[in-house]
Amino acid sequence: MAPIEVFFGALVVMFGLVGLVRGFLRELGVTMVMVFALFFLSLVDGTVTRGMERLIALFGLKTDAGSVALYTCWLYLGVIMVAAFISYQGETLSFAGNNPPGTFGLMLGLVLGLVNGYLIAGSLWHFMDRFGYPISWLGFSADRLSPLAGKLVPMLPSAFLGQDVLLGQSMLLYLSIVLLAFRVIR
Repeated sequence: MAPIEVFFGALVVMFGLVGLVRGFLRELGVTMVMVFALFFLSLVDGTVTRGMERLIALFGLKTDAGSVALYTCWLYLGVIMVAAFISYQGETLSFAGNNPPGTFGLMLGLVLGLVNGYLIAGSLWHFMDRFGYPISWLGFSADRLSPLAGKLVPMLPSAFLGQDVLLGQSMLLYLSIVLLAFRVIR
């Protein structure tokens, strides 16, 4: 299997091409949904990781550290994939107005598609890394990361945007407020 950074890069490029086709305003709606989803995950993070062992035991499954990491990782990946699916499927949350004409409009769509790819694929990678790559059939593991992948991990969205910046809050809070203001102001 290809290194994880190649897989990550291919997904980001794919989302960039989707953004090129969909346009800037529709992609901005996806960005808003993904930022809110990541902010929500950062808010409930401690509660989820503490409660997962009790939930697993309730269903009668093994509660060793590896199993807890596997199920918790699947939960986080599932939330991200559902948020991405909902934001792209059907009637999407798009911002009012018209896309800028010509090459400039196409480039805005491409750039925002790349940003959305970074948010989605990067968040999936972040949570897989955080829980020690417990999904073994994907072929990724912490001990087989290349030097480039090791340098990219701290720059993934949940790690990078979730850092404390001002008043102990994450960048995701501020991005959520700004995107919501753009949506309301029109």
